Amino acid sequence: MWFSINFSSHIPVYKQIVENIKLEILKGRLKNGDFLPSIRKLANDLNVNLNTVARAYRELANENVIKAVRGEGYIVIKDSLEKFNMEILQELSEIVKKCLKAGISINEICEFIRGGDFLDKS
Repeated sequence: MWFSINFSSHIPVYKQIVENIKLEILKGRLKNGDFLPSIRKLANDLNVNLNTVARAYRELANENVIKAVRGEGYIVIKDSLEKFNMEILQELSEIVKKCLKAGISINEICEFIRGGDFLDKS
């Protein structure tokens, strides 16, 4: 499995699925035209309800990240990755603002980012 679900998180499971699929696209593990696992397979792999995965896929389709291909399943489409990148950068902007308000300098923030201790090395 490419990702796992944190069942103790306050973030709903379907949203975790959405975000993890988007991250897999950004990392290049899923590319334009790649098929996603069937709803049933992903639900089994993650040990979640079918409706949870279906809801995640619907949300991704509504955001134009994936699309349904009749009789085939869901494929990745690249159109909305720029929007997703902008959303991530907006979140980062809010976090940087919080850091600055807390008295953390830009240099400390940059050094933290350069250190990369928070990065997933997988």
